[in-house]
Amino acid sequence: MDDEIKVEAYTEEVATNHTASEAAHVETPFRPLTRAERRSLWLREYGEQDFALQMWARLVEQQDLEIEMMLQMNGLLVFGVMVSTRRYAQFYIDLNEELHREREPETADALREYYMALVPPLDQPEIGPEGLPVVFRYLHMNDVTIMSAGHKIKVPYWRGKICEVDAFVVGATAGE
Repeated sequence: MDDEIKVEAYTEEVATNHTASEAAHVETPFRPLTRAERRSLWLREYGEQDFALQMWARLVEQQDLEIEMMLQMNGLLVFGVMVSTRRYAQFYIDLNEELHREREPETADALREYYMALVPPLDQPEIGPEGLPVVFRYLHMNDVTIMSAGHKIKVPYWRGKICEVDAFVVGATAGE
């Protein structure tokens, strides 16, 4: 008998919690961020960015430049040539076409769509919808050498978060 009472109490508690959970979801409908909220979020993110690195990223994207650079990130040194997102994406699109087109065309199509979605539009304005400058979030490099505590690895292309860069040097190379 005690077991029946415990089961009923537990069932009632679960139902009550489930109903409260549903009510919480119903009470907070989605609303778009206000202009002031978007501005605050942008200022918080942009305030942590290195303005000079943002400028280099913008130049590389807009003019399709290639710039030799060294980045210091969490104790790693990353040497390479900064390239546009378009060049980075095209490398992986070509690679996946070669690897997947014949046997797995759906995979090749999905990967093509993914990489093309990374590429900013050619006519991307410098000022975004919030009325604030567009912030670049990622850097792309090719011919990359990554060094850490005497270890060295080379990779053809690399993508990293700009906000994770501690320092950078334009024109630096890994040397031999």
